[in-house]
Amino acid sequence: MAMIWTVEDEETISILIQKAITSMGHESQHYNDATELERGMKKGLPDLMLLDLMLRGKNGYQILKDWKNDIKTRRIPVIILSARSTETDKVKGLDLGAEDYITKPFSVRELKARINTALRRVSPAAQKMTLGPMVIEPDQRHVTLEGQEVSLTGQEFELLLYLAKNANKLVTRAQLLQEVWGYQADTDATRTVDYHIRALRKKLGDNALHPTYIETVHGSGYRLLLEGEG
Repeated sequence: MAMIWTVEDEETISILIQKAITSMGHESQHYNDATELERGMKKGLPDLMLLDLMLRGKNGYQILKDWKNDIKTRRIPVIILSARSTETDKVKGLDLGAEDYITKPFSVRELKARINTALRRVSPAAQKMTLGPMVIEPDQRHVTLEGQEVSLTGQEFELLLYLAKNANKLVTRAQLLQEVWGYQADTDATRTVDYHIRALRKKLGDNALHPTYIETVHGSGYRLLLEGEG
C-alpha cells in the first residue's frame, strides 16, 4: 500500500482522483495548493504525488521544480495532471523531473495504469545494473559513470534505465514513448524522445557522431552500447 498525495484545486477532480486511489488499496491525502502542501510535508512525505499545474499562488511547475531540488523529495515520483496539452507544456514538465504527464480529461482506468507504472519504477525489487563503467541502481534512482555520480531528471533516469534493460538492442521511438512515457504507440511526440536523448548524452559526455554509450539508428531509434561496443 502506497501513500499518494494529490495537489488539485478543482473539487470534482480531486474527489475522482481520491476515489480512484483508495479503490486501488492505497492511502490518499489531498492538498489544494502549495501552502497546504508545505504544511503537509512537515508531517511526512508520500510515495507518489499527483500534481495539477494551474493552481492559485505557486503554480505546478514551481512546485515541481522545488520538489526536485529538495534532497528530501527529489526521488519521490510526480505525475502531472493538467488540462494544458501542448508538447511544450509536456516537455517542460518532464524536463523539470516529472515521471509522467496526463492530460485532462482522463479516464480512471488510464490514471490507475499510470499510477501503477510509476510505483513499479520505484519498487525496492529493482536491482542494480552494471554495464561496463556505468552502474545503475533503480531502487535508489542513482547512476554513476566511472565512479562519478551522474545527476539525472526523473524522466532521463527512466529513459536510461529502459535503454539499459535492452542494452545492445534497437529500441524504437515508438517503444520509448509507450514504455517510458506511457503514450499511445501512434503519438507524434517523437521530439520529446529526441530532446531527452540529447540531454542524456550531454550528461554522459557522449558524442552523437562517435557514440560510446547511445547510438542513433537513423530512421528507427536508439541503442545503448554495452561496455562501449559497436
